[in-house]
Amino acid sequence: MTEVEGRYPAINPVFFIGASAGGVKALTYLASALPDDFPAPLFFLLHRRRKSNTKKELMLKILQNASALRVVVPEEGDVVKSGVIYLPREDMHIGIDDNRIMYSELPDDEEWRPSINYLFKSGAREYQNRAIAVLLTGKLNDGVEGLKETTYQGGITIAQSPDDAYEPYLPLNALLNDHPAFVLPLKDMAKLFCELAQHPFTEDQKQVWQDSALAANQIKQKLRE
Repeated sequence: MTEVEGRYPAINPVFFIGASAGGVKALTYLASALPDDFPAPLFFLLHRRRKSNTKKELMLKILQNASALRVVVPEEGDVVKSGVIYLPREDMHIGIDDNRIMYSELPDDEEWRPSINYLFKSGAREYQNRAIAVLLTGKLNDGVEGLKETTYQGGITIAQSPDDAYEPYLPLNALLNDHPAFVLPLKDMAKLFCELAQHPFTEDQKQVWQDSALAANQIKQKLRE
């Protein structure tokens, strides 16, 4: 087996997961696959257009029914805690300042609110080498600039395999613009999260870490050709 130089985050990582088209099913699956003692905070964001009629309560109920973890729409100023899945308020950007939840209507010129880019950039600047940003299925490019900021701040970036995604364009844009450290199918994502959090969950999670790092490395080499 070919060995690659994989990466781990600093201790106490924080996970930021963004998705677009096809994201409800992807986020629901991921929430259901995580163990009930997962030792890190997770932010799930399905981006929506500003003033969208989509109600946050629906996503909240879907994920609460699917996950063994606590799923909440936090209040402004809440302390970020491990073992919790955080969702944004309706028509508001969500970010973090001093390990506390913050909301903003600005920048008002964003097409998306909540925006994946806003969350990823805020998380990267707050947690730096503890931040892990993940792009799943979707169209267009919301989240790509946030991945680049995460890389710049020393964090780790992950993309769903485009051929595994309901909509491949968003993870493909991630590969073309950021070169994530790990690329893998959704079914293995929870195992990789547990390995990165140094949380024993399955016997093959180390192999998933190795395989997804190798896949990312192979894609980087192809893009250089």
